[in-house]
Parts: sequence; C-alpha cells; structure tokens
Amino acid sequence: MSITVTNPEGRKVEFKDQRGPTCGLYALSFVLEYLYNMNIPATANGDKTKESLRNRFKKDGKTIVGELYDATAAMAGYINALASPTIKCQAVACDAFNITKTLNEGGLCMVPFCVDAGGNPSDSGIHAHWCVLQAIPDKTKPDEVTVLHWGDKVRKFSLTALKNSNNAIKNVEEQYWGKIPAGSYSIPIEGLAYVQCRTAADTSVECEYLLPFPIKPGSVKQIPATALRQTLAGKMLVFEK
Repeated sequence: MSITVTNPEGRKVEFKDQRGPTCGLYALSFVLEYLYNMNIPATANGDKTKESLRNRFKKDGKTIVGELYDATAAMAGYINALASPTIKCQAVACDAFNITKTLNEGGLCMVPFCVDAGGNPSDSGIHAHWCVLQAIPDKTKPDEVTVLHWGDKVRKFSLTALKNSNNAIKNVEEQYWGKIPAGSYSIPIEGLAYVQCRTAADTSVECEYLLPFPIKPGSVKQIPATALRQTLAGKMLVFEK
C-alpha cells in the first residue's frame, strides 16, 4: 500500500506503508526524496545489499528494530550528518508558528503524535506515531494541514488537534518485538515483518487477524522503556528546502 504525491519540482514521490514499528523511518525516507531527491529506502525489504535507513540507524545505535523515539536536537544533528550539507533538519517546538513558517517556506515537518484507529490525532497519550506535514492547502484555513502517513491516503489535520496530541505523548514501558519468518502464513499481510510480543520468550503472537503466527527463533528484541515525554512530546523535526 502506498500513495504518490507530486513535489513542487514536478517529481512523483511515493509514501509507502510502514513495515513493523518503522513509521518514523518511512516518514524520513519520504522527506529526503521529496525535498532533496535522495532515494534511501526506509527498510531493505529483505535485500541485505541495500543501504536502508533502518540498517544505518541500527548500526549507529539509533534504533532497535526500526522505532524512532527521538525528536531532539541530537537526532536532528544525526540526520543532517547523513548527507551534510544537503539535509537541513532542525528540532523545534511543535507549535502552529513553526509549522506554518516551515510549510510556507517550502519545507516539511515530521511530527510525532498519538494516532487512533482511524489514523487521526488522539489525546490518549499512547500509540506514538510519526506523520509528515506537507502543506497548508487553503490559506483561509490556517489551522488545517495536509498530512501523510501509513501510505494509504492524504489526510487533513487540525493543527490544534495535532499539537494537543503531540503534547499528550506518554512515556513507554519496555517492549518486545519479534519477526515472523517468511512464508509462515498463507494469507498476504501487507507490511508485516516485526510484531509486538508479550515477553522475550514468546514463540507465537496473535495479530489483528486473530491468527497465531510463529516468531522466528532468536529474533525477539527488547526496546527499553523510553521517556517519550522528554524525547517526543512538545517537539518535532522540520526540514528546509
């Protein structure tokens, strides 16, 4: 599943659906191609010869299985170093002024927020997720922005709702994620590679399909408890053209 949009230069850029807990890397991959014409896939999709953002971030200790839990200045500096001086990323406060300024100047915003089942901002404090803000489509509605995530459709969010959702992000406890072996299921499950487990010793897991899937032996990884109130809440990453 994916959606294609056209950037101001007329290039077609695809926003792909994430595989496992990799929403931030898929958002970043889109931003790099949209603004800087840099084609770095978020994940290698099984091709170990490809240099992907997930491979790079894992190698540098910035992620465990693909999660991106950092919108601080340190992360902005790391992203800039991927291809300096082409990439121009900053960590700023998540507010209407910074969003409007960035979008009006032709940049993009990567914003963490709490996503609900319909893909909209929630004040729940849980299900931290990343989206890309692309534009303010109607200048007479300055609170409304065009949003991309999940690779299914273009959405519109209220900036007020998005800011409230961002500020509501809560800390997370330790998590366990395991990998489903290729060919272990008979129905196509788009985007599924890593799934959340209950413990490090899980050998199977039930997904939203209510079917038990085997977990690849030795693949379960622990993501430590993370103070998202310090690393994500109230923050976002902005990219200048």
